[in-house]
Amino acid sequence: MQGLVNLVNDLALAMAWLLPMACYIAAWIAFLTGAWGLWQQRQPQNPFVGRPWVPWIGIVLSGVFATFDRILTKSTTSAGLDTQVALGASVTGYTEATTGSVISGTGPEDAILSIVSDFALFFEMFGAWAAFMAVVAWNASATGKTNRSKLSCLIQFVFGVILLNPVKEATWILNHWTTSG
Repeated sequence: MQGLVNLVNDLALAMAWLLPMACYIAAWIAFLTGAWGLWQQRQPQNPFVGRPWVPWIGIVLSGVFATFDRILTKSTTSAGLDTQVALGASVTGYTEATTGSVISGTGPEDAILSIVSDFALFFEMFGAWAAFMAVVAWNASATGKTNRSKLSCLIQFVFGVILLNPVKEATWILNHWTTSG
């Protein structure tokens, strides 16, 4: 089990180092395509005829991608999770459990919470990547590059934000599951 936890946390650390790079690359691409689109609107061969908002979406999304950690922090605050997201800061990995701890605890709820806390870094990074890809998909949907609905992008973003604090969410689910069942 310890080897699996170490592997998954190493993957999460790699995802943590790649996400800021992806955000800044997406910010540059969005800014350059937005600026190019604004320049093209003055040309006779304007590709955005009937869609003058497309270049402005690129300009706004460049700011969204450049400040993605603050947007995730504000989203988690709005969701009541109180999680501070920092991209590019020092990322810490998994710390091993104490030698006397048992994974099962006093019942199945403790076992689930122990497993979720062991894989918490992976869940957090998966949630951040899901939110990032939701914004990318929303951009493609808004500019007409895909037929995906904007509501599905919003739902993906919300579930990505929920995954940013997996232990709190697992505790909430287990408390409501055991009291209703």
